Amino acid sequence: MNGYLELGLFLPSTKGGLVMARNLPSEREATWGLNKEVVLAAEASGMEFALSQVKWRGYGGESGHWDGAQESFTLMAGLAAVTSKIKLIASVAVRTINPAVAAKMAATIDDIADGRFALNIVAGWNKFEYAQMGLWSDDDYYLNRYDYADEYLTILRRLWTEDGVTFDGKYFKLEDCRSNPKPKAPLKIVSAGQSEGALAFVARHSDYSFIGRMNDSAKQLGELARKIAGLAADQGRSVTSYTLLNVVAGRTHEEAEARKAKYMADRDEVAIEEWLRVSGFDKNRADYQTLPPETTTFMSVPYIVGSHEKIAAHLDSLAQYGVGGVALCFPDFEKDVPDFIANVLPRMASRQNAMIRT
Repeated sequence: MNGYLELGLFLPSTKGGLVMARNLPSEREATWGLNKEVVLAAEASGMEFALSQVKWRGYGGESGHWDGAQESFTLMAGLAAVTSKIKLIASVAVRTINPAVAAKMAATIDDIADGRFALNIVAGWNKFEYAQMGLWSDDDYYLNRYDYADEYLTILRRLWTEDGVTFDGKYFKLEDCRSNPKPKAPLKIVSAGQSEGALAFVARHSDYSFIGRMNDSAKQLGELARKIAGLAADQGRSVTSYTLLNVVAGRTHEEAEARKAKYMADRDEVAIEEWLRVSGFDKNRADYQTLPPETTTFMSVPYIVGSHEKIAAHLDSLAQYGVGGVALCFPDFEKDVPDFIANVLPRMASRQNAMIRT
């Protein structure tokens, strides 16, 4: 085994998680109680991080997929107060919160977390989330969103380190803007995306980058991780690559496949159709109208179906090819997280020193 694999949770902060199907436990409303329960379990097991996404509108259907969502900063502030070791990553959609406001919110949570807080910068692609609030009327934003995010992050970092900030940019203007208190140490920045614009942004600014599309092999992810590391090195920086993984586990491969078959049989066609419709607004993304049913049921997010042994082996292979970490998502967090901790973690060679590292 060539590497150590960090593990974290892609939190159940939205209704439905990453499976667009009816009759699932994840259909229930996202709650503080569930998020607290699974993060405390993850922390006790030695997992390194938890990330909450930012969502402002869902896709409807019988499942009400993503129609309910916890606000990311508020959720992570609560989790910061009840945890002691795990890294907490909130997400900010840059069109929704002024960077001067976000700077103070992030510094406050970092104080509560005693330096365990990181920020995921979401440039944004889902126009219909923001248009409902009057925050997105121009389709040019699809082309210049990383320029916008670049200004946003430049302001954040200056406010976290300078006494007063004057900034005259294309998108933001600040005049002797003050933000105190400041983080005790530079906050880590997380981002995602695989377009050329996204990769350039990652190389300039990010400490962690989420990579991966449906059906990427461990080898392919490793190659992309090395590409990003090279781009960052050209900037005199280093970036650790994470990937997202939806885990459908069973005691046997047949049991896991039966779970998947049920999700496929109960897929929420109405919610999926709406997701495909709004995804098609962004011409820089893949042609979502041609995706097969299996891909759309799992929201075009990487997933693995199988026994505990198979899942452990796949995660170990990611570490072997140089992926730095995995954010885990589950169809039923309440049952699947304890099952993963009890039956997958002990089988992972890439996690043998997890408790020592924490």
